[in-house]
Amino acid sequence: MKRILCACCGVVLIFLFLSGCGKAPTPDEWNDLKEAADNYSLEDAKRNGYVVIADGDAVFGENIWQKFFNLSAKKRPCKIRVVHYYTLDDPSHYDPAYYESLKDDYPEMYILELVFNGETFIVRHYEGEKYYGTEYKYLMKYEGEAESREATYTSYVRYVLVNDDTVTWNDIMHGMFSSQSGDYIPHRSIYTDLVFKE
Repeated sequence: MKRILCACCGVVLIFLFLSGCGKAPTPDEWNDLKEAADNYSLEDAKRNGYVVIADGDAVFGENIWQKFFNLSAKKRPCKIRVVHYYTLDDPSHYDPAYYESLKDDYPEMYILELVFNGETFIVRHYEGEKYYGTEYKYLMKYEGEAESREATYTSYVRYVLVNDDTVTWNDIMHGMFSSQSGDYIPHRSIYTDLVFKE
């Protein structure tokens, strides 16, 4: 009897192992996100109702973002796409050799898909062929004055995904710049609106 039970368990384990060896199916929405990440221009993203953050500041889709934020605050499932678009600053701000090594990599665009399922937030994106997905419990809104006098902006509104709703923006900043690895707070800045100096 023991032999039969062991043989059955062995067959089940082999079946489970082999069934996990194939490539996992990718949901249709991931394929769509991959297609957008590979083929969309900034104008395509705007035309399709994506929020655009350019060089760290919201430049398109504020009303789309607010609708998403309000729905998630009411615990209603919703989804949004946010483009993070980066350009190089004025070449005079760089060492010439360093600028030459970077210039062909810009502009750089990442399309993030943020899904709220009624309980948690999932942010996902592609970098090349690699898919990334991370889950967070909370979407926090932080408002305040610029963190330093040297900043090019006077104030900010930041929406940040976190797993602890008691952390402040200062806590997050401290964790990013601390030399103590335990100080880092897992987070994802998803939307930022800056008021620039005149």
